[in-house]
Amino acid sequence: MKVALVDVDGHGFPNLALMKLSAWHKSNGDSVEWYSPLFSRPDRLYASKVFTFTPDYRGFAPCAPPPVRGGTGYDATVKLPDEVERTLPDYTIYPEFTPALGFLSRGCIRSCPWCVVPRKEGKIRVVDDVERISAGRREVVLLDNNFLATPPEFVSEQLAKAKALKLKIDFNQALDARLVTERNAKELAETKWIHYIRFSCDTGMMLSHVADAVRLVRSFGYRGEFFVYVLAKDVEEAYDRICRLTAIDKKIVPFCQPFRDFTSGGEPPVELRRLARWCNIQSIRKTVSFRDYRSGVHR
Repeated sequence: MKVALVDVDGHGFPNLALMKLSAWHKSNGDSVEWYSPLFSRPDRLYASKVFTFTPDYRGFAPCAPPPVRGGTGYDATVKLPDEVERTLPDYTIYPEFTPALGFLSRGCIRSCPWCVVPRKEGKIRVVDDVERISAGRREVVLLDNNFLATPPEFVSEQLAKAKALKLKIDFNQALDARLVTERNAKELAETKWIHYIRFSCDTGMMLSHVADAVRLVRSFGYRGEFFVYVLAKDVEEAYDRICRLTAIDKKIVPFCQPFRDFTSGGEPPVELRRLARWCNIQSIRKTVSFRDYRSGVHR
């Protein structure tokens, strides 16, 4: 069987579902390729979209079979079959991406109103092992939504394995600062990170938790950076939160994410996008005040 894939979001970050589908089909003797409306003649066609705001793909040839659509951008309830979900990804379809990719856990204990995870994945549960995911690769990007909410024994086991295997890891979706304890803070401090430890600070109430987590991890010898996601709804409140975050520790790197209402669609307000650009380009944030940046004084 000939299989073709469409990464609707583009190729900025690997689509794990498509990687697993590719590996599963190849293991069953099928051929797999990226879809081309001019040259592909697939028997089966998969289209995956992670983000609801990504425009849908409209380039299917008239002779193409109806695509099997999946991903949060289409329907958060659609899941891969179990045998595909357990398949290790096919990294050959994203040759420039060198780390291993996967989930140690699925779901979350929180019910944040802006997050699709509770509806998509449900309660927190363990689903994999860092040694299996790494599959011989030296760096591992993990997509867990709340790794520290898994049982403490599992957290310790996985971080100990990563340390023993000399892996560098990255929890791409951030860790929950409210769940940092003396036990796991020591383990986090002793872990090798691809770039930095990530936390989220989605509301002002999270500031004290982030501060406590940073100080606790620092107390066990971590000297690297902390990358902190900042969900922004109100410009002035988010700006204040960014300033207070960077005052906690000189190596906190805030990353502003303007809130998108997925139900109504559309771009975030211009002022939120301007705040995000000022915050996320460190060379601008460290040299120009946001007041001057928004007024154009720096130009």
